[in-house]
Amino acid sequence: MRKSWKSLSSGVLALVLNLTVRSGHCLEAKLGPANSQENELLFAGKLDVVSASRTKQPLDQAPADVTVITADQIERSGAVTLLDVLRYVPGLNVSESNATVASVSLRGLNSLLTNTLLVMIDGRPVNQDVSGGVTWDFLPLALLQIQRIEIVRGPGSTLYGANAFNGVINIITKTPQEQLEGARNRLQFRTVVGGYKSDYDELLASAADRHGSAISLSFAYNHSGGYGSAGKMGVWDSYATPLINLDFNHQNRHAEYRLQAGTVASSENVYQNIFLQGAHFYQSYITFHYGEPRAQDPLTVRGSYNNYSETAQNVDYTRHYVFEGEIQKQNTFNGRNTLVYGMSLRHVYFHSGIATPGRHNQNLFGFYAQDEAKLGKGWIAYAGLRYDDDSLVGSRISPRLTVIKDLGARQTLRLTYGTSYQIPSLITSYASFAVPIAPMVNEGVVGNTHLASIRLQGGEIDWRKGFSNGFVGIDIYYNNIRKLIGPAPLTFFPSPPFPPGTPSSVTFANNGGARTYGFEVESELQLAKHMHALFNYSFANQHFDDSSVAGFFQPNHMLNIGLDMGPIRRWEVFLGTHLVGAVSAIIGDGGFYTAPAYIRTDLRIGYRLREGKEPLTIAFIVHNLFDDHHIEFPFDDDSPLPAQVAPQRTNLYLEISGKF
Repeated sequence: MRKSWKSLSSGVLALVLNLTVRSGHCLEAKLGPANSQENELLFAGKLDVVSASRTKQPLDQAPADVTVITADQIERSGAVTLLDVLRYVPGLNVSESNATVASVSLRGLNSLLTNTLLVMIDGRPVNQDVSGGVTWDFLPLALLQIQRIEIVRGPGSTLYGANAFNGVINIITKTPQEQLEGARNRLQFRTVVGGYKSDYDELLASAADRHGSAISLSFAYNHSGGYGSAGKMGVWDSYATPLINLDFNHQNRHAEYRLQAGTVASSENVYQNIFLQGAHFYQSYITFHYGEPRAQDPLTVRGSYNNYSETAQNVDYTRHYVFEGEIQKQNTFNGRNTLVYGMSLRHVYFHSGIATPGRHNQNLFGFYAQDEAKLGKGWIAYAGLRYDDDSLVGSRISPRLTVIKDLGARQTLRLTYGTSYQIPSLITSYASFAVPIAPMVNEGVVGNTHLASIRLQGGEIDWRKGFSNGFVGIDIYYNNIRKLIGPAPLTFFPSPPFPPGTPSSVTFANNGGARTYGFEVESELQLAKHMHALFNYSFANQHFDDSSVAGFFQPNHMLNIGLDMGPIRRWEVFLGTHLVGAVSAIIGDGGFYTAPAYIRTDLRIGYRLREGKEPLTIAFIVHNLFDDHHIEFPFDDDSPLPAQVAPQRTNLYLEISGKF
């Protein structure tokens, strides 16, 4: 019983983050539509990327390790949700507690939420300031909109500021012009029905005039009955999420303008440490982009507004509003130096029934610059620096240095030193509420406005070899992390009747550091004209200075293997396997929660009923083909509270998609 009392108390940090997770930077990526030709470039290692240095460059010359997922790969992999798309990325740990709670991390420090990664849609950050995390089933995005996803591994604060702690996920959508693919109008659809009584429906309509303007309107409805039950009291995790997005762009000889707006709502039951019964979440956004993609020294401007609200039957409201924008300029000197520099501003207004009374504001201003210098004889150097000033934690400087050497024979060697930081979330600063730690017993949670930012210094060595039909790469990294935020007791229950040291209230403090290190091996090969293979393996380890830093976990071993075949006489087949090692999460009394190792195999068999410019495809999809009953998130199975983590089971889906 003592373990349950103390471990439940130590989990309060994760709870606080989850309570308000339902509570950016402009990259104009004009890289062409994602199709089979782009995939051929990807397998040959010749694809251009933009997210690593905020400017277009060859993948093998980027100052950081980048993985690219194209729209064609998303369709052919049998992915039903965005989380399915990310599972094959080397070093990326996707952990689904249940249908409404998931965490995604790179290179350690996985926890309840994705708060060590910066996630963007077309350069606009979608991390929620209240928690710092991302709610994956609540993003204003349909899979049909995606052109490509770029995942940048390693510290990224030099160019992106706060929250680009262990990496960046930049989801780049197709413009309306790219959706049309030269046509005057187009209608696309995708519907998936199957496992967990789920259905995922998307409809996207696009049209253009003769004067450089085009518009897209997308609708989506995602619904799941939840992962079912686990433990003696089961998991309630059903959700229904409708969304609508409007996308308009106009281009002329000199510039391109783009206006995006949308709204998403969700009705769901959320359970991770606290049960949000009958919860309703709502957010809307509007974003304006200006870019000069054809200019030698382009200027880009972006500004956006986002509002978010949350209510539940058993939890008071949460609302926050975000105004943010950025200006970026690029200049090239003598054909050898490319300087990218810019400034960003972010204002957050927040008030909540689970925070201290009143309205709270946060302002963040940043300035960054990075120079790419081509030194000759196959040497390229990057030097970047960013200055940020935050109204909560003060100023911060984030440098990064990278040297790349062309070794010949299509080999490159990259050495990188980088820094990053993560600011405290608004809820850890202003929390004021109580949570149940056992039946009829509550624990108070109090925020701390004097928290410092979490800081990381890291180094990487990366080697990459290209072939005519693919590539192989190895990346070794080491990170030193300071000032991790964890729970700290304020007051204690009397003993007896409570076990000694049982907190009656907790706050948050910078109470420890960590060292994370490991390596990643990645390869993709075109084995034959209609056969591609992927392989990646990652080893990761982490050591903490203080056992009071609770809730973090990371599997030591992750292996992904995939085989993509087709189209062969209109048939397509994808077979992929994930092997994820056992994980343990530290709890406050020095013990651990655990999740065993698991193997998940996915299968997609597709048939093209119609080919050409108006394709029609039907596909049969199986997730967890061999019915490996496993959990992906460590939890306390001795807890007196209802179960919160649901086991994964075999799921069958039928997908129909097409264009007209």
